[in-house]
Amino acid sequence: MRDIIFSVILIAATIGLIYIIRLLSADFQNVCERPRADMRIYFDRSCECLEYMLGRIYSCSSLSDLNLRITIVDCIGTSESRQWLLALRTKLRRDFDIVLEEECDGKE
Repeated sequence: MRDIIFSVILIAATIGLIYIIRLLSADFQNVCERPRADMRIYFDRSCECLEYMLGRIYSCSSLSDLNLRITIVDCIGTSESRQWLLALRTKLRRDFDIVLEEECDGKE
């Protein structure tokens, strides 16, 4: 009986020690913000696979460590293209900025 009680106390002390070490190590970790990355994609009539490319970009494991901000430049500039891009944002469940080509001020 004494061996069982001793074993339970030893196991409880070990679990408590592990818990204390995990709490202390969380305080001493170097908290680093993820690097920022801005990506600009131009959407025009020749861009047929934008949905596929955006899906690949968002699922890329090497880009998941970045604070990624994607901007889609709408070179077509019609209401249908704007609606399609808004529907794509909803479908992918990801947020990206949509700007017209005139709003870019010629920045590339």
